[in-house]
Amino acid sequence: MRRDIVIDMSEVETRAALLEDGKVVEFFFERAVELRLAGNIYKGVVENVLPGIQSAFVNIGLDKNAFLFIGDMLLDEKRKDVKIENLIRVGEEIIVQVAKEPMGTKGARVSTKITLPGRYVVFMPGMDVVGVSHRIASGEERERLKRIVERIRPNGSGIIVRTAAEGKSVEEIREDIESLVRLWHRIQKKAEITTAPALLYQEASLIYALVRDIVDESVENIWINSFFGYQKLKDFIESLVPHLAERVHFFEGRENIFEHFGLQKEIERALSRKVWLRSGGYLVFDRTEAMTVIDVNTGKFVGKKDLQETILKTNLEAAEEIARQVRLRDIGGIILIDFIDMEKKEHRRQVVRALEEFLSRDRTRCTVVDMSELGLVEMTRKRVRKSLDSLLREPCPFCEGEGRVLSLETVAVNFLRKVEEICRHTSSSVLGFAVGEELGGYLASEGERFLQNLRKLYGKEILWKVSRNLPSRRYSIVGVGDEEVRTRMQEIA
Repeated sequence: MRRDIVIDMSEVETRAALLEDGKVVEFFFERAVELRLAGNIYKGVVENVLPGIQSAFVNIGLDKNAFLFIGDMLLDEKRKDVKIENLIRVGEEIIVQVAKEPMGTKGARVSTKITLPGRYVVFMPGMDVVGVSHRIASGEERERLKRIVERIRPNGSGIIVRTAAEGKSVEEIREDIESLVRLWHRIQKKAEITTAPALLYQEASLIYALVRDIVDESVENIWINSFFGYQKLKDFIESLVPHLAERVHFFEGRENIFEHFGLQKEIERALSRKVWLRSGGYLVFDRTEAMTVIDVNTGKFVGKKDLQETILKTNLEAAEEIARQVRLRDIGGIILIDFIDMEKKEHRRQVVRALEEFLSRDRTRCTVVDMSELGLVEMTRKRVRKSLDSLLREPCPFCEGEGRVLSLETVAVNFLRKVEEICRHTSSSVLGFAVGEELGGYLASEGERFLQNLRKLYGKEILWKVSRNLPSRRYSIVGVGDEEVRTRMQEIA
């Protein structure tokens, strides 16, 4: 399978897309105004212990206390039946790692089972376990890697061998483990001298995480539109996998890199409630507090044979697209799929097998429950980050949450990205923009520092002014030029 990565890097946001055989399957976002928390390690203070649900709330310095369940705590094998109230107490300081990002009204979910991912292994201090990625198909290679790790891992620590370790030497794996052990020692030393709540370790930036977790022999091209980012990315890949550095390319096109590769349309499609299938059938996605429901419909597809064959073909095509869409939309939690009813048991088994096969490509753990006679399939997908919808949109303020619109932050990021694109491709010294009231308020409080960076970086005069004639979250380009633009800016009402 051929894979490609496209990275759009700007002052305000870095976003990336992973393509498999030319189809986008995952999006990644990192915004300068919004911290990524999953993977971060904190020294926290226990605020509440709740014996009734065997959980605790931990202050790690965020707006909301983090949630710690006893099942996410590192326990002595001999004390598996112990109660949380006998393990920790209010006021106690503990080291925790964010396992799930805050979602809606819920704070982050944390764990005392620390995991530090490297290029070839995941290091788990205090956990006496060895595992090998199920994506390494060869039984002989799995055994070889397991023997290596058993021999060189530190006492009392756990190691999970990652897919990238396939075919690697003892020394390469040893070096990766030793670097992670040194990192863990630095975290421990920082914890000893730091007052809680405090951040002890911040997960790698998006670009570094992509290289560490995704880049391997199957990645043929990595395109990035920032020359500074291109240099950093190439240097990092040369330090890890030197022979892949030549696959990094600097994109010099005038249009936005996501527009060039057709990825902006894919984002819009992934935010749509309805997704059309090639056959003429379609999927409908509905999200509730408890789960995501996906409905499969035949739509325009009537088939050339009998009805059952038409239904089977639609369901098989739907299974493939559903597997892609849950990755693309980063949907987590419980997912209920309502396939079109099939009379034959063999057809039902065929569709479930196809769904499982397509989901096996997903890096996030998925579990599929068998199909009912009504065509319902229940599946779960581990929730780690916000879904694409939650990240980019918010409830519509005009219909009391029944609809979804682009969030104010997303609108502002789109505006700032457009400003940077114009700066990059014009020789004019003055840029003028009119903005709606809500967007103007956001720019005044959060966006001005990014505009200031752009002014310094490109040597441009960037002017903006609130216009009562524009919808509150819209903007328009007043002009790109010199003195004429300043005059037109003064005329904005």
